[in-house]
Amino acid sequence: MTQLTKSIFLVFDPSKELEYCAEAIKNAGFSHTFLWWGRGEDDRFRQIDICDRLGLEIETAHTSFESINSMWLEGAEGEGITDYLVQSVREARECGIPVLIVHLSSSFTPPPRNTLGLSRYRRVCEEAEKQGVIIAFENLRRTEYLDYIMENISSPARRFCFDCGHEFLYNNGMGVLEKHASELVAFHLHDNFGEEDDHLLPFEGRIDWTDLAGRISKLKKVPPLTLEVMQRNSEPDFAERAFECVCRIESLVNKNV
Repeated sequence: MTQLTKSIFLVFDPSKELEYCAEAIKNAGFSHTFLWWGRGEDDRFRQIDICDRLGLEIETAHTSFESINSMWLEGAEGEGITDYLVQSVREARECGIPVLIVHLSSSFTPPPRNTLGLSRYRRVCEEAEKQGVIIAFENLRRTEYLDYIMENISSPARRFCFDCGHEFLYNNGMGVLEKHASELVAFHLHDNFGEEDDHLLPFEGRIDWTDLAGRISKLKKVPPLTLEVMQRNSEPDFAERAFECVCRIESLVNKNV
């Protein structure tokens, strides 16, 4: 049996303190976690200290996607987001974060793809290449934006984060993983009922995890099995149940290898 790295979002319960979440994650059996790297949020550095103290390895950090559609529009807002992403790359290098997760658009009606947005994301990737950091672009509602970036930015820093909840909800549950599998460096695993982006624990919604595990087993290299789950006012055993879920996914993957 192949043992896969298991990770979970550090802020799985935003109603609780960071220390509570981190300790619950560590005690449940996870070796890795991923962070929220909010724009201008001081807590982003405190997360590093907490993980260091507990011996939690940092797998990735998720950058802010507020007003991300401005990346495709003329104006100061898009330039400001670009500057924030470039600065985040530098901070990631300083803090030992190997991968940053980045969104490309929001809503079903983002601005058209264009060379302005492309040049901004290229600037981020160029800085990442210089700093030795990976940029993993995530699949969202409109996967043609992901395709556009993957096809038009040639950089070893430009990679892919597969979100199974988004694929199920927005893309009829098929095809996104395989299209960019050779660039895959990160997973976001969570469940929903096909109506909202609920970020439920696996096996609590309608995603066919047996099928998804079979698809994962066909990958040449499997990234950490990372749960992007969130629940306010979670029960004391939430992290333990999350670990049981990720172990169950691991078992399903290994059955297909």
